[in-house]
Amino acid sequence: MWHKKIKALLFFVILYGTFGCQGMEVLSNMGQARSQGLNSSIFNEGKTYIRLEKVPSTKGASKPILDHPKYLSKNIISSVLSSIYYKEKGVTGWGKEQNIFGESELLNLTPHMVDAFTKAPPSQYILVNSSYVKGKGFFKSEVYTIFGLFISNNKLNVIFSRIQYEDVIEKGADKTIFVDSEETVFVDPFSIMKNPFWKISLRHGQRFKTGHSNWLVIDLEEGAFVSKEDYEKKEIPNEKKEGSSPLTTTQTVSGGQPVIIQQMSIKDQLLELKELETTGLITNEDYMLRKALILGSKKEKSIKDKFKDLRKLKEDGLISDIDYDHKKRDLLEEGDLSEKEKNIKEILAVYLELRDEGFITDEDYDYKKKKLLKEF
Repeated sequence: MWHKKIKALLFFVILYGTFGCQGMEVLSNMGQARSQGLNSSIFNEGKTYIRLEKVPSTKGASKPILDHPKYLSKNIISSVLSSIYYKEKGVTGWGKEQNIFGESELLNLTPHMVDAFTKAPPSQYILVNSSYVKGKGFFKSEVYTIFGLFISNNKLNVIFSRIQYEDVIEKGADKTIFVDSEETVFVDPFSIMKNPFWKISLRHGQRFKTGHSNWLVIDLEEGAFVSKEDYEKKEIPNEKKEGSSPLTTTQTVSGGQPVIIQQMSIKDQLLELKELETTGLITNEDYMLRKALILGSKKEKSIKDKFKDLRKLKEDGLISDIDYDHKKRDLLEEGDLSEKEKNIKEILAVYLELRDEGFITDEDYDYKKKKLLKEF
């Protein structure tokens, strides 16, 4: 990790030379900036926080007005952020391209970022300081990424000031920088235009704001925004529309709620059920339960078998590493039906085995463990 220490020291030298007194004022006043944001805090967990901040006005420009508040459709933020890549500068040159955000990191942050967009007024953006543990064993280290989010002209703007940065300066090593065991060095995303130690790799639908290499302007897919009413919908009644076929049977799932199953082919039933889930009319849990009812005695695959099938698809070249990671996240989120019949110790033992056999990472296991404990 010695090269990261050298890089960090060089960064502060360059930062001081670039911004002079103004740059150092940004750093020395970091504590004040934090206190100003306390009233608009959205999420705070350890060193990770999400809060609303006022967008700074540029000299001679009018006060910025953003497209806030906004109601985003499911998973849009996670999908966009997972498609952002960067390269890090090392001793021998630029390293390989990699994702900025880890899977478990996005799983933790996404719901709170989406929530922040619903609460942000037109004059505020979402500031995120994400801290997580990267690597394993001797190479394990705590890194953090600082970035701002806002929507303007229906495009998502993402501005980075730190990307997977590792603290290397101990408390008191530099009196101009506020660092201790509970805080991380903060640099306002709007205060810089580039970073000498990393560069972002552009993808389709992404471009840099003129004059910046740390500020992405991203096109959002059609249907990215929903109405406030649709966003706030919790559940859709299970009753079928009037005029549906009278040839039905009724079965009861957990909770005593009746489920109507049409008397049609299994294939047609499953296609109809999948359409209900895709359009958001039923939850994934509803989908899994009803699918089990339709299949009847046909046994649902265990979570381990699902991971084996997924790995085989990747090894055969039918899906990419990114496809694997996305589907892995879905599997971790939904689990399988047999989990409802097991205690938490038995379920964790299964995921511990998956981790040891390389199907999931330490971060994936920790995420699943936290999810199970919340539901315990």
